[in-house]
Amino acid sequence: MIANVKTTHRLAFFTGIGIISTLVHVGVVALLVSFTHLHPLTANIIAFFTAFNASYFGHRRFTFAKLKNNKRLQLPHFLLVAMASGLLNEYLYYLFLHYTHLHYLAALCIVVSLVAGFTFTASRFWACR
Repeated sequence: MIANVKTTHRLAFFTGIGIISTLVHVGVVALLVSFTHLHPLTANIIAFFTAFNASYFGHRRFTFAKLKNNKRLQLPHFLLVAMASGLLNEYLYYLFLHYTHLHYLAALCIVVSLVAGFTFTASRFWACR
């Protein structure tokens, strides 16, 4: 696939796939809250698992397609990083919802932006072993 992709290119792929995954995540939350009247925190958990699929397959195919020494993105490692990111996301989202007056979608957008750096670093240096 994409051999020896430089870190700047990897970051560009990560950003693009992250934006797509984030749009899926935020879209699912918005739909679930609007149409099923789920609480945003509950909808956030469901949206996380939905967006995880887009994120994993996009990152596996493009962002971390082939690293030096034939390292590849491994599902168990990526899942652990994603779960840590998901827990951090849910905790920060809880804090924003309970301690600010932000609209639930604005709070979610801030939270996913904050968690993105952690996710990239952990994926790059641990999930791709």
